[in-house]
Amino acid sequence: MKWSLILFALAAMMLPSCASDTSAPMPETIDTEVYNQIQEQLITAEPGATIQLPEGKFEFDRPLSLDEISGVTIKGAGMDKTILSFRAQKTGAEGLKITADSVTLADFTIVDTKGDAIKLQDCKAVTMRNINTTWSGGPKETNGGYGLYPVACEGVLIEGCEASNASDAGIYVGQSTNVIVRNCYAHHNVAGIEIENCVNSEVYDNRAEENTGGILVFDLPDLPVVNGHTCKVYRNTIQSNNLGNFAPEGNIVGIVPPGTGIILLAAKDVEIHDNKIIGHKTIGTAIASYHITERPWKNETYDPFTKNIKVYANEFQRKKGIPDLSTQFGKLVNLLFPGTSQDILYDGILDEQAGSGANPMNICIDQQQEDIQFAMIDAANDFDNVVQKLDDYRCNTSFSEQ
Repeated sequence: MKWSLILFALAAMMLPSCASDTSAPMPETIDTEVYNQIQEQLITAEPGATIQLPEGKFEFDRPLSLDEISGVTIKGAGMDKTILSFRAQKTGAEGLKITADSVTLADFTIVDTKGDAIKLQDCKAVTMRNINTTWSGGPKETNGGYGLYPVACEGVLIEGCEASNASDAGIYVGQSTNVIVRNCYAHHNVAGIEIENCVNSEVYDNRAEENTGGILVFDLPDLPVVNGHTCKVYRNTIQSNNLGNFAPEGNIVGIVPPGTGIILLAAKDVEIHDNKIIGHKTIGTAIASYHITERPWKNETYDPFTKNIKVYANEFQRKKGIPDLSTQFGKLVNLLFPGTSQDILYDGILDEQAGSGANPMNICIDQQQEDIQFAMIDAANDFDNVVQKLDDYRCNTSFSEQ
């Protein structure tokens, strides 16, 4: 499948820069005393301790860290009252790195980190509540990749948080189990919220607005944990995610076309329901195999197919205008459906071992809108049999419970 050859003749329209550099000048002073006080508390904390961050805006030039002390709460005076700035960061990448269990982070903002804002790695039972992460210069390729970034964790709760201007994902959870992301606001990132290689996750009651792509459920190869499954995405407002893609070259999210609400990539056992998916110029919801990326992988146990998907009871409203022309996927949509965005686009790439029939991957769509714009594009066969009728994919989800 070399669908990129078909797109070769379609000229690319390069987007202007997403934002000018409006970041504030470098601070004249570093709050070394405040930094030392906080870091000392993080080093000497007893299990179960609460570390109170002071009110104010503080400039730090190195990261904070908490290692292997369980049950610690790190709490500020409020998102708009405790602000930790890393504009002058000289060492490290993260603003705050956690490798400890049963940790709660609450009520503060981290801004302008060199790399990721908050990273939690190999943790159990972690909560992030009322946290804000951002980069003050707006969306730029040079910003850190992730705002909130738990990876290889077990038991993750992210609620009431805000994340913006990340060059990869504002809220990202990777290779983790038992994940909840709720009541959050992700905006002006490449990916608003991303669930990657996770098992048992729920994403609900969030707002993903003005990102390149609103919510992503990915399963990628060649990672320590592959073949994630079981994700529910519901009651979210996913609106106007038409921001130009500013991911650094080579990042997988660089494939996301501006104007995308939801992407499932090699995802398994996913329910998407009762969301408002509004105002996207390219795709409301994309259902795709990893094969569509045309990237190789080495892991022999990796399953690249998307299967067992339910899409039902969502509200779709398309944005009028030309689909994205800055990415291969966007060009593909415009090539197949000139000047028309799609509510639901399925690549139709099948696992030969999945069985026969019109729908062996069990793609279930129960949308009652009469004007739903659907397409199965038969990407494995150079788009020879594009189907725009839902007949083979209609199902009854009245039995489903949330």
